[in-house]
Amino acid sequence: MKKKPKYVLIIVLALWLACNDLILASADGPIIPSYTIDSDGRRVPAPAGYMHTGTISGEVLACGAFSSPQDLFLDPATGNLLVADTGNNRIVVLNSAGEFSFETGGERGGLTAPEGVFVDVEGDIWVADTANGRVVDFTPDGTFKAEYHKPASDFLAGFDFKPSKLVVDQRGFIYAAAGSEDNLGVVVMDGTERFRGFFGRTRITFNLARVLARVLASKAQRRRMLRVRPAPLRNIHLDAWGFIYAVSPVLPRDQIQRLNSIGENVYGEVGTRTGAGRLWDKLLGKEGIEFGENEVKWRWDGARNMNVPFTLYPMFMDVAVDELGIVSVIDGQRNLIYQYDQAGNLLTIFGGTGLSAGSFAQPVSIVAGTEGRLYVLDAGRGSIQIFRPTALMRLIHQASHEYFDGKYDEAAALWGQIAQYNTNFALAHSGLGKALMRQERFVEAMQEYRYAENKYGYSDAFREYRYVWMRSHFNLLGLGMIALLAVAILGGHTLSRGLRRLVTTLRHLREHSGLWAAPALLLLAIVVRVVGLAVLSFHYRVQRPEETRLLFEGGKMLIPWVTWCIAALAVGEVFYGEGTFRRIVISSAWALWPFIVLTLPINLVTHLITWDERALWHAGQVVIWALVAWQFLQQIKTEHSFETRQAIVVMALTLLGMLMIWVLVGLVYALTSEIVRFVRQILLEIYVRRY
Repeated sequence: MKKKPKYVLIIVLALWLACNDLILASADGPIIPSYTIDSDGRRVPAPAGYMHTGTISGEVLACGAFSSPQDLFLDPATGNLLVADTGNNRIVVLNSAGEFSFETGGERGGLTAPEGVFVDVEGDIWVADTANGRVVDFTPDGTFKAEYHKPASDFLAGFDFKPSKLVVDQRGFIYAAAGSEDNLGVVVMDGTERFRGFFGRTRITFNLARVLARVLASKAQRRRMLRVRPAPLRNIHLDAWGFIYAVSPVLPRDQIQRLNSIGENVYGEVGTRTGAGRLWDKLLGKEGIEFGENEVKWRWDGARNMNVPFTLYPMFMDVAVDELGIVSVIDGQRNLIYQYDQAGNLLTIFGGTGLSAGSFAQPVSIVAGTEGRLYVLDAGRGSIQIFRPTALMRLIHQASHEYFDGKYDEAAALWGQIAQYNTNFALAHSGLGKALMRQERFVEAMQEYRYAENKYGYSDAFREYRYVWMRSHFNLLGLGMIALLAVAILGGHTLSRGLRRLVTTLRHLREHSGLWAAPALLLLAIVVRVVGLAVLSFHYRVQRPEETRLLFEGGKMLIPWVTWCIAALAVGEVFYGEGTFRRIVISSAWALWPFIVLTLPINLVTHLITWDERALWHAGQVVIWALVAWQFLQQIKTEHSFETRQAIVVMALTLLGMLMIWVLVGLVYALTSEIVRFVRQILLEIYVRRY
């Protein structure tokens, strides 16, 4: 009985610590679940990347609780954490142990709703004093030193200078993300308050609809059109190498940018940038790297009285880069932390919305410390959460750093260890493939890229392997070419005679075939379709062979073919064609012979060419479907006894008829679904009223 007060005291103390959300940074907390995204955009569980090691809350510090804090900065020289405590109009400085040191602002500095803080190489504290429209410079001890207002420049006429985030480079140039929400840009000025220009302005992508609208619109309509402005950069970060990282919450691609001294985005140039330098990809807006994940969700639309889909896009709020070049960003849409390597490859994702350790209410700022530690400022909870990487994640960071530092042998050894820990970790196999490529072990690199499902890396390794193989077998290839040429010359007459005989036999079989030919040819076309997908080389596959569904692929062949037969009969009757439905069905099945004969050989060619040479394969596909279209045109001429011009018109109308059939079936399906839903609601209401 005497020991009860001791246990009660322990319980009370534990509850007090939990309520105040203060966990010592030296003690490891829970391991945070992580996941990645595979090449098909699906979430894949991954080994835990980070552990929660502590939480700093102002409620238990001498400074008092934070109020809507908006920015966090880690001084690499001292290890101090600086918090832009926006709601309290101050900057709070914490030491490396998370203890309160001092604060500046308020009555001393005259700050009003500061949203950004930065410490330069001299130790000066720079503050984006947002509501006052200025940048303030404090000494390392928090004493007011200088202030900078909107630079005098004609380029800034009408620009609302409200700095929210800032960095200062070694020259003393101030980079401030300033402006209103719809006109946010990074303004550069020097120590004399002279305007140096806008930095890192995002490009306006080509939009065909916008061009046509401006061409066709009247002058009055063009005046009413909204001006197209570059997408804003919401937050900026200066790394140890002098590059400025920026994030945009609205861009569909290149949401994370690494800007060089002239403001050009170079992030991903050391890796693979989708569509880089390709005109068609630029016109379609597909150039660049797509970060985060787009998620399709459903919500109720009261106007249409139905659930409608909408896409949830990532909205990056802040970016941090550690000493190894690892990039971490906050997605304010889902309250997640995404982490990437120097080339934009995804490493891990963790976090989420919640009240537990490792979850967030409203994360607004992130900074990276030593040994891969991350500090996340949560404005919703008024606290800073601290995360430490696990041993495996630290190994991944080191392997990535070694590779991009040019130490390929060391990187290969590390990636090999990582692959043993997690055989399903695609990036480990991709990293190992890159290292093996540098060592000219191309076959092994191809295998690793295959494990990682990295088609582009596989194609690059195959190109190098093909080059080496052709050099080593040049004599054999030359003899083979000579032999083939000799066979073609000597046996050309025999070969051409055999082909003519085969064509004659097929033509005779086609003219005298019965209705049995239609299901036989259709079944053969479906088999060729499925086998053709399976024989594609790895870097040309759109799906895994085991994911191929016979019923789905069969539907792709049967549905267009059936609707063609129905539309062809209807249009032929309108134009007084002579063809019967039986003959149309048989001849439509025979029209698929180019697809049946040529698909497998052309798909096998993908084992000899790289992805950059895909124009050859696409040309083969065009030939196949051009021949199929020619066969259908000949069918119309033959079965209905039409002239060529009339046959072309009938063929175009038949295609239009197919489209009308599909639309009609879709409308019937939609109406039937509504009727079924209406009947279900009535039955449900009857059931509820009865019981």
